[in-house]
Amino acid sequence: MKPSNRLDRFTDIIQSPTDHRNYAMVKLANGLRCALVHDSKAQQSTAALAVAAGHFHDPLQTQGLAHFLEHMLFLGTAGYPKATDYQDFIHQHGGHHNAWTGTEYSSYYFNCDSTAFESALDRFSRFFYQPTFNADWISKEVQSIESEFQLKTKDELRRLYQVHKATANPAHPFHKFSVGNLSTLTDDGDTEILQTEVQDFFSKWYRANRMTLVLAGPQSLDQLETMAAGYFSHIQGDGPAVQAETAPLYLPDQLGIQLNVRPIKDARRLILAFALPGIDDDYAHKSTSFIAHLLGYEGPGSLFAELHHRNLINSLSAGGGISGSNFKDFNINMQLTDEGLASTDTIIEQIFATIRLIEREGLQQWRYVERQTAIANAFRFQEPARTSDLAAQLAINMHHYSHQDLIFGDYRMAGLNRQKTKQLLAAMTPQNMRLTLIHKQVEVNQHEPIYGTDYQLSHLTTEQIARWSTPTRTWATLPPPNPYLHELQAPLPLAEPSCSTPRCHCPVDGLTLWHLQDPDFRAPKAHIYCQFILPEATRSARHYACARLWSELMIDLLNEACYDAEIAGLHFNIYPQHYGITLHVSGYSVGIAELTTHLLSQFQQSRFADARWHDIHQKLQDNWQSALANKPLSLLFARLNVLLQPHMYALSDLAAALAEVSLPDFKQWQATLFSPAEVKVFAHGDLDLARLDPLLRGIPQHFALRENLQAQVPPTYSVADLKQSGKLQERGQLQTRHSDHAALLVIQGQSMDITEQATLLLLSQFIQPHFFNELRTHQQLGYVVGSTYMPIEQHPHLLLYVQSSRYPAATLRERISTFIEDFTEQLEYLGTNDLDNIRKFLILKLREPDTNLRLRSQRLWTCVSQYHVNFNRLDEIAELLERHTTSFFIEKIRQQLLATENHGFIQATPKEL
Repeated sequence: MKPSNRLDRFTDIIQSPTDHRNYAMVKLANGLRCALVHDSKAQQSTAALAVAAGHFHDPLQTQGLAHFLEHMLFLGTAGYPKATDYQDFIHQHGGHHNAWTGTEYSSYYFNCDSTAFESALDRFSRFFYQPTFNADWISKEVQSIESEFQLKTKDELRRLYQVHKATANPAHPFHKFSVGNLSTLTDDGDTEILQTEVQDFFSKWYRANRMTLVLAGPQSLDQLETMAAGYFSHIQGDGPAVQAETAPLYLPDQLGIQLNVRPIKDARRLILAFALPGIDDDYAHKSTSFIAHLLGYEGPGSLFAELHHRNLINSLSAGGGISGSNFKDFNINMQLTDEGLASTDTIIEQIFATIRLIEREGLQQWRYVERQTAIANAFRFQEPARTSDLAAQLAINMHHYSHQDLIFGDYRMAGLNRQKTKQLLAAMTPQNMRLTLIHKQVEVNQHEPIYGTDYQLSHLTTEQIARWSTPTRTWATLPPPNPYLHELQAPLPLAEPSCSTPRCHCPVDGLTLWHLQDPDFRAPKAHIYCQFILPEATRSARHYACARLWSELMIDLLNEACYDAEIAGLHFNIYPQHYGITLHVSGYSVGIAELTTHLLSQFQQSRFADARWHDIHQKLQDNWQSALANKPLSLLFARLNVLLQPHMYALSDLAAALAEVSLPDFKQWQATLFSPAEVKVFAHGDLDLARLDPLLRGIPQHFALRENLQAQVPPTYSVADLKQSGKLQERGQLQTRHSDHAALLVIQGQSMDITEQATLLLLSQFIQPHFFNELRTHQQLGYVVGSTYMPIEQHPHLLLYVQSSRYPAATLRERISTFIEDFTEQLEYLGTNDLDNIRKFLILKLREPDTNLRLRSQRLWTCVSQYHVNFNRLDEIAELLERHTTSFFIEKIRQQLLATENHGFIQATPKEL
């Protein structure tokens, strides 16, 4: 039966052949547009609501109000006035929730156990028609906004973004300060007026006709529609129509300019931004994406390759930049070398020469068709996202695309729009450009007051405009046809349809293959991991630093030759781990074995240019040395890994070690890197043994493999025991160049036994909302408060952490310790029922089928890469959770919390200057 408050239902939504879900869209009588997603395989349900109201709608006198409103909606409604009711309910039913505020839109979303979905919707939907905006919580939450602001004061992107805002048109809403803080939201801390302002903002902009809703889960489309109508019809409609901005983003004297910006960390970056009109009306053609493809190409002869070969730039990306209803900044973003920093005018001239080349010769139909083919392949063999991840994106898509293009809009390329493309290219001139140079030594004469960034704005000189308007001949050439690109075919027939775990093969001594032709994700895609077990690569900070440098140099060397494969959907990465060095190749299965073989053939044959060695050698040192300016919690997590695991090294130690490595030293180290090697290969996806044959034959040809592996004892990578190690107390006290304090409590399981893993996994889920509500919501210690479960070599750990701009680390440690004591005493009172719900959720979660090939490959590779291979550990934990009662685990949790010898703190404090 058609609900009385629904107008129409649309089901003609274009979707990928690999997408098993069913979709529909309806519009309620109050104007709310709803997308419904039936996923028969989902064990959880999810909801997302996006509203056309963001920081652009902030009043000038209360900047940051939209962001503050986002926070307040979580803190009580008329139906559920308790501030933590919603959060508690979501966590008790195995879910997660979040929200964000953007320029013109804000988004709210959650997922939870499907059986609790209607009760969760009852709580969630009330955000949008009966928030309480309690005065006491307004006073508290303003402090949270201030903490969030303080947390980001040294964030380089935020600092650059605010300079961008300060130098834009004051009449455009982009000019406003988006995040807000204590001074923009209150009058010297007085929040009395703020309650009225937030209520007025909500009443004006949070209307059903400005909202989109997505409900997704195993429920039928009819059931989801009934829920949408039942819970969201109460939202008031008849709000202002959504309209594009009318003021220009930049005034004439804000174009044709150079911005110098001084960063906190060492950086050499050049950004060219061209001011273009809004591009929403061109989404079906994606003209800016096509231009970005041609400008950002990195294959032989490209703009990037030519600048890179001359050692002027390390990276180049094209097409990014801010966008909105009436503007689009088209960015060309480059990381410079030292030589490039002294040659910016030449680099910019070459960019303009390449733009003009594209204008003259690049708008050819076959080039657009190649891009169409790549995107069509990506859509046809799309890896299914988690339904909970999908919902928030669809809610935003509904604001921009027709209902048929709800999913396909991101992929639609309807044909080359020559007129639009020429119009966009014609706007890419020096007079319409904003040039940003980021370096510690640039000249500055202004100070941005919110984040404290020093900068300078100056107009381009007449000579620069003349030179760049009529550039000399470009060094670059346009891309040739891509030999890797073609329409993909169906996957190979299954050799063993019933096989669901990798099989082990040992084709030759020193080489182990784990192989699984995936029976479930039937698409022509695959993952290949090649792990070189090289103890010499990681036995000291010096060796590990060299391994990292070698990996960066290899990527730098191979990127150009492999860029066509990258465009066609074949990707690679090289990285060191504490076992040695790993190559990961992923993407379409046709040609993946051959590409992997080719990459491996370069490992011992490659010679690196001296200039590239020196530049990357210095870049790594700069990155590692500047790490102390990172967020304290990030540093604490990194330090914890160093303290608990062998063959992990502090970034400052790596920087010091690498500084002592000369080019001759490195060449000597490199000569013996793979002599001999033990290789472990994991091949998964649309791959049979015949397709892997080139790889298996190639490895013994290129590497001397270690013999008699059976007679060798596998290396052991034991985790430091907190009971016997004083490392936390000795080396866990960090001094940082960040103004915040942080403390992190480590609770270590007493063994690798699955009972220990199950107990700490259960405790992690159980303790999280209580910890957050007490230390973040009630005590307002800081904006970042949380917990996480971290297994290291199957040894379980629970981490509880707080980062604060208001309290010293000693206070944070004391409050965490007090919380643990109180939580332990109140275990029974806190709720056997809650813990039982969490236990049942964990059982479902542990047994939840993999969503896509990538996630399954990651999970299986984690098992394969370790010496003790166990593909069934998650099932074993689930069985143990089923086998024992909740009271059994309450006792186990109590034992863990009382075993203080297995607890340890590390902390971060600001370094005294």
